[in-house]
Amino acid sequence: MGKKWKLSVLMAGKYDIVKGAKIGFHLDAETDLYIASCGRKDFGIVKSINGGSREDLRMLGTDFGGIVLRTDPDQYLAEVMVKMHKKTVQKGAA
Repeated sequence: MGKKWKLSVLMAGKYDIVKGAKIGFHLDAETDLYIASCGRKDFGIVKSINGGSREDLRMLGTDFGGIVLRTDPDQYLAEVMVKMHKKTVQKGAA
C-alpha cells in the first residue's frame, strides 16, 4: 500500500465540488504549479501538501489523481487525498 497525503487546493472561485469527487492534477511546466481539475475543467492550484514536502509532491509525478475529502467554498479551499503507488521491480529482469 502506498503512502497517503492530503493536499490543500486553492480554488479559483466558489465551485460546487462534492465530497468523493475525483480530482486530476497536472504540473504546468511554464508556471511550475500543480493544476487541479474536475471533469476536465481546471479549478485551482495546489497550495500545500499536509504532512509532506515539495519533494514528496514531485514524487507523485506530473499527472496524478485524488479524491475530495471536503471543500470550503467560502474560503476557496478544498482538501484532497492522494496516494503514492510504489512501482514494483521484477527480480531477474535485465
